[in-house]
Amino acid sequence: MAKPEIKRIVRLQFVLTAVAVLIAAVLGQGSISGAVSALLGGLTVILPALLYIRIAYSVPRASPAVLMKAHYKAEAVKFVLTILIFAVVLLFFKDISVAAYFAGYMLVVSAYWFGLLIKIEKK
Repeated sequence: MAKPEIKRIVRLQFVLTAVAVLIAAVLGQGSISGAVSALLGGLTVILPALLYIRIAYSVPRASPAVLMKAHYKAEAVKFVLTILIFAVVLLFFKDISVAAYFAGYMLVVSAYWFGLLIKIEKK
């Protein structure tokens, strides 16, 4: 994870997860269920993204075909892991707030779009 753009997106995902947890905690009025649900929603985005980074950038220098194959493999693994996390959370966490879970998920997924809008200052 050497590229600064990648680090910036992951940091933004963690920040947005914290924001989602804080909002859910405030709106939950003392109930921890919403905050935990928002945290799980954020982790549903972050964990597959970290695995994607590990797989896609495991080959630092190679031909474009090899690099593209690594990204395709990483995207497939990310997709499957995301579906598995959704299934595990929705099946085994009985006290989950579905609204807070999906709100946290959507907020953290938006980090990819925010990342495209943030300008990097060249030094």
